[in-house]
Amino acid sequence: MNRLLSQLNRWLDKRGEAVWLQRTTSGTNVRAEVPAIVRALTAEQLIGNITQQSLFIIISPTHLFDGKQWPGGFTPVAQTFGIIAPTDPRFPRTSDAIFVRGPQRTLTNIKPVFDRGECIRIELSCTG
Repeated sequence: MNRLLSQLNRWLDKRGEAVWLQRTTSGTNVRAEVPAIVRALTAEQLIGNITQQSLFIIISPTHLFDGKQWPGGFTPVAQTFGIIAPTDPRFPRTSDAIFVRGPQRTLTNIKPVFDRGECIRIELSCTG
């Protein structure tokens, strides 16, 4: 496992805030609870149509895909290593919902971050 991914996993295990990702597949809602770093956007980040109700979230691909029924209705190809492509269907999508600090929010941006060809974190932006 990548050193940076291991560090993120340890940090999230100790201090992560619970968030729930939800995807609807074939009329069935599939939810995955994952620990996350949740931050409000800074004044410098509030440009264009981004509001103070927007949140920046970092999750680990390990927590999302390890032992969870995510994304539901899809059986990923068995791999002996982490995610290596940004087109992997297991990544959250803007059509998915996220529950942060209670209410359901809308995902506005999903950015997988890679190091040496392996996904080490998933950065999400949400509003609502």
